[in-house]
Amino acid sequence: MDLNLQLTPLTRVLLVVLGVVLLAALAMQIAPAFWGIFSRDNTDSKQEQLQRTENLIAAAQILKKVESAIYKDTGLAVQNQPNVTTIFAREHPETVIRRRIDALVKRAGVQQNYQIQTKPAPGKQTAQLSLQTRQNLVLYLYQKHLEAEKVALEKELEAEENMFGTLIWAWLGEDEPATAAQTKNPQTFAPLPEVMPVAIRVHLATFIRAMVEQELRGATGLKRGFFESQIHERTTVANPGIFGIGATSASVEVQFLEDSPLLEVLLKSEQAYTARQQRLAAENSEEDIMDSILSAPFDQEQLIVALIEYVEAIQEKRRTLVEQLALAPSTYQYETYIVEMKFKTDMEKLVKLNQLIDTSTKWLTVRDLRIAVEKQTSARPGPRGAPETQREREATLSVNVLMLARIF
Repeated sequence: MDLNLQLTPLTRVLLVVLGVVLLAALAMQIAPAFWGIFSRDNTDSKQEQLQRTENLIAAAQILKKVESAIYKDTGLAVQNQPNVTTIFAREHPETVIRRRIDALVKRAGVQQNYQIQTKPAPGKQTAQLSLQTRQNLVLYLYQKHLEAEKVALEKELEAEENMFGTLIWAWLGEDEPATAAQTKNPQTFAPLPEVMPVAIRVHLATFIRAMVEQELRGATGLKRGFFESQIHERTTVANPGIFGIGATSASVEVQFLEDSPLLEVLLKSEQAYTARQQRLAAENSEEDIMDSILSAPFDQEQLIVALIEYVEAIQEKRRTLVEQLALAPSTYQYETYIVEMKFKTDMEKLVKLNQLIDTSTKWLTVRDLRIAVEKQTSARPGPRGAPETQREREATLSVNVLMLARIF
């Protein structure tokens, strides 16, 4: 029997239509999967780019705060002109250098007939912004935060003493006078715990700032940072119990070390605060009121826990800021100017000039100092009973100074 396998035109059309329908169905099933893959990659890329941009903005804000504080401390800031970055922004460096040195010479009392020569060193120097430098920049920013907080707390404490403390107002159920109100602005670092009385916070801010300054100078003698040397983690292992009864999970508790200087300052500050309260009670005519206030127990454990949480919060913020600064440029450039100066003066004025350079103009560094002693005769009044004048020999120093000025 012969089979006729030849397709009719109608059959061919139906097969083509069926194939198109199958392909369309297959495309509808596969296309969303491919689209999801490419779309997810695109979304992830955009989110990563957005996060990188946000981190760069955060790093720029941190650097701006640090830069402003450093410029002020090193004598590079322009007074009463916040829009001008440094004293070198609008004038030639040699003009600024000569004017600043002339002002220092006048303040030191050195004679004005000095000789000075300035010249730029060839090329620009490049320095690395290492991890330690970034950590120090963040620590420096925290130090400035403590300085501002300490000033605000001292004003608040003074207001409390002038109006006999906020305890009376709290006991009477009245609001504090407007003079004691403090304007709170957003801060980079967390403030000291408000659960602590103001007097205790003042003591802590003073002590922590001093220790941070020593850490910046490398003078603490500690192998780790100051905060890292105050606390430790105490781990409690899990207890399976007996057939699950009395079982406990593992836990980690942060505690102060027994010999922690920070804990010692906290406890002494608490004692001083209690003594101050007793003194106020003795001076107050309303003794019944103060006795009722002082009878409330002082929760020492609450203060310790609050301070531990504060230390942890500061450490976490410092780590975050250092990570954000890692996105900033790892190098920076600066120019160097060589300054040679010759003058004559006495030892007292020379020492004063050197101190002024070290403290108020830190971008200027003395690299070489050569002194020659000259002798000259001067007439000065003698002691009582002696002739009206006596001849004394007074030493005059001939000084040659070589300084380097770094221009950022």
